[in-house]
Amino acid sequence: MIIGKLNWLINIKKDLYENNGRDLYDIIFETLENNKMTYPTFLSTASEGHGFSPSEGNGYALDQDWDIPDEFDEVSFMFGDYENSTISPQKFVGLMQVITDNYITEHPEKKEAVERSMMRLKERYT
Repeated sequence: MIIGKLNWLINIKKDLYENNGRDLYDIIFETLENNKMTYPTFLSTASEGHGFSPSEGNGYALDQDWDIPDEFDEVSFMFGDYENSTISPQKFVGLMQVITDNYITEHPEKKEAVERSMMRLKERYT
């Protein structure tokens, strides 16, 4: 994807990095930059409880990725053998809301579908 088409995400990078959203930003950026999926698809997949790995060794996991989904209590990020981090599901939802709001500002024609997915994500994790 042309980097210019990701300005809506790049513009909030600093805010996300400062609010424990660095790993989420990096996963979303890699996913979109390499045309692995669109943001609406990424959000919809998350709202169904599935994480995503844009490349081998890099990704994040949600409840449906766990062996025992009922024990899910944190969103886990993996970056090769070097970095693992976690955030609470509530923090994940808050960060995704910031990202989604920025996406809608840039793509108002997709507002309804994206807001539906965001609502499902909130219902699932808050």
